[in-house]
Amino acid sequence: MPHSIVVTVICDGMRPDFVDEATTPTLARLKREGTWFAEHRGIFPSVTRASSASIATGAHPISHGLRGNSIGLPGPDGLIFHDVGKPEYHATHFAHFGRWLGRPALAARVAAAGGAIHVSNASPGTAYFHDAEGHGTLLHRCLCHEPGRVDTGERLAAAAGWQGDRVAASRFVGELLDRRPAAATLWLSEPDKTMHAVPLGDPRHLAAMVLVDGLVAEVARAVDRLRDEGHDVLLMVGSDHGHEAVTEVIPVERRLFEAGFKRDLDGGDIVVAPQGSAAFIHFAPTALDRRDEVVDWLGEQRWVGGVHHGDRLERLGQASSDDFVAVEMAKTPGANVNGVPGLTAMAVRFSEDEEEVRRDCGTHGGRGFWESRPVLLARGSGFEAGAIVTADTGIVDIAPTAAAHLGLGLDGFDGRPLQHGPRAL
Repeated sequence: MPHSIVVTVICDGMRPDFVDEATTPTLARLKREGTWFAEHRGIFPSVTRASSASIATGAHPISHGLRGNSIGLPGPDGLIFHDVGKPEYHATHFAHFGRWLGRPALAARVAAAGGAIHVSNASPGTAYFHDAEGHGTLLHRCLCHEPGRVDTGERLAAAAGWQGDRVAASRFVGELLDRRPAAATLWLSEPDKTMHAVPLGDPRHLAAMVLVDGLVAEVARAVDRLRDEGHDVLLMVGSDHGHEAVTEVIPVERRLFEAGFKRDLDGGDIVVAPQGSAAFIHFAPTALDRRDEVVDWLGEQRWVGGVHHGDRLERLGQASSDDFVAVEMAKTPGANVNGVPGLTAMAVRFSEDEEEVRRDCGTHGGRGFWESRPVLLARGSGFEAGAIVTADTGIVDIAPTAAAHLGLGLDGFDGRPLQHGPRAL
């Protein structure tokens, strides 16, 4: 029986200024045929794993509880650094916080109303936290499960990158047409993976976008087929964040050690969790008396663009605590070697050797103009063809927009349905 369906495609890291007729003709066509959100914004930090949770829940990190791409958590001898993208972090998160996320994902909302599928070629953490409780079906290279996190024993034969994206997109289209779920999400690893590896604007970067555009075309054809069968399908195509080019790489944790704030280089009294062009600094109880001095020192560093703690964190959508400081890396006017605008310093923990290979390549994490500008277009009922929305919207609006299309309740969202008119975030 025909019913309402929401199909979402996330082209990881895509910037709106890269959408054009020459490189991405499908995206350009969908932009004309649907509504384009010209002032769309990401969360802080503008990183993939926390953004996946925000897109799924319609909430900022302060509400859903997943801070960023990496984090420091207490251990037996001080703080321990954790990479949220690793498959094992999913269980670590629950063990520490006693819950998954603080807001329900779209998959939970549609579990009894048509169900959800999520095909992801991103990191395990990105995939797992899109539906942290496992209410829907997940297809990924590290885990495939049915609702209830029932492991099917299958693993998607798709490594991150353009070849894996082809595999993921093909499987997604097959599952979409076979199952016709209420909500279906495809998360591609490109062009983000290539943008991190080569200078923005490089021919390899452009080739990755051409590939992504072709995969979006395959999904759009499947959507048209579903519409021909009478289904009311809302197609949303977007990204989780943008990118800016690296000017220099700063080993922030090493610099804190060299300045005398961190007692041992590999100690757990102060731990830095890099977020690309931002960084979180976590303080163990034994180091809290150094926090204010560290904040003052950071404010004097040329590679720091902003320091946030206390109430300032809450205004950025992050929970405040005495043991947590967020740093944005410094921006530089101009463009990279290929003329792509948007320049930023990048944070790492210790390495002194990354700058040579990362210069002019893409990164993200802060609130720079281009890194915080993801793509969003919507084609379907409630969205006018050819319309360009210039009011502020954000990735937290994607889930409530899907819920509105499906006739579900709108409680528990930080964002709002875009069918009802965008509002400043």
